Amino acid sequence: MKGIKSKRSGVSDINLNLETLTQIMELSDRILFIDKRGNIVGSDEKIWDKYPFLSIIKLYESLKKGKERGVAEFEDEGRNLKITGKQAGDFFLLEIEDITSDVCIEEFKKKIISTISHELKTPLTVIKGYVELLSLEFESELTEKVIYQVDRVISIVNSVSLLMKGQKGKFESIDVGKVIKELVSQISRKLEVKKVKFMVDVENGVVVVAEKILFCQMIINLLDNAVKFTEEGEILLKIYREDEFVVVEVKDTGRGIPEDLQPFIFEKFVKSKESPGLGIGLSLVKTIAKHHGWEIDFCSRAGEGTAFFVKIPTVS
Repeated sequence: MKGIKSKRSGVSDINLNLETLTQIMELSDRILFIDKRGNIVGSDEKIWDKYPFLSIIKLYESLKKGKERGVAEFEDEGRNLKITGKQAGDFFLLEIEDITSDVCIEEFKKKIISTISHELKTPLTVIKGYVELLSLEFESELTEKVIYQVDRVISIVNSVSLLMKGQKGKFESIDVGKVIKELVSQISRKLEVKKVKFMVDVENGVVVVAEKILFCQMIINLLDNAVKFTEEGEILLKIYREDEFVVVEVKDTGRGIPEDLQPFIFEKFVKSKESPGLGIGLSLVKTIAKHHGWEIDFCSRAGEGTAFFVKIPTVS
């Protein structure tokens, strides 16, 4: 691919002519070049005629406006395709990838989690019923606490089940400071057996719009992950405003994420050999963030710790 990128992407446009581009396209059915009008090089066909999908039109428009890179995903004749577009001199380079197997695997994983969530509801409901019967005869603070926790688990299961089905629950304005106070005690108990200092820094008056159960579960999963891999040192939960976002930051001084696993940490069932979990915690965090339209990123160095950042648009 030498000599086809634009100056913006760091490669010269030497020999970037129609004949060269046509030859490249003939060598690979995974590459297309289109001009600034959307015409496929070497033909009179528009890219949206070949792939008549809204995501393709949006990709083209974003590239035309100067965006260096964009992605379109769609289903075409039983195949799931992913097209990545890049600037290439006076043209746009489109790389075509068949992701049908990836989509099928992802759907299978969702069905597994959805099935597990569904199967959990029945025994939880039965447990709650037994405890309520006990409370009628032996009313106590303990039975009330058990019922409260069972209700909480049922709510989480219901929310996760909807999430896996791609359905939205109830979005509401959340007082972040108030919610964090409720979560801190849960995490603090887990840290009692470790030499870890747990710090919380929440900016006053922060409000986000989200599904409350999922927002809480996202933070719990991030903190659980930090606790799991930090034997001593510090864990920091920090929530603050930055430009037009609310940022949720969870930082630890634990063992860090192995470099070879970092590209895959948000995938389901991916985990290090030392991890005692199933490898679904961070996947759920990513799914919750995507469900809400939030951005998530992280930085990590082996032996030095990890920091996760979730950027949530502020309430207008």
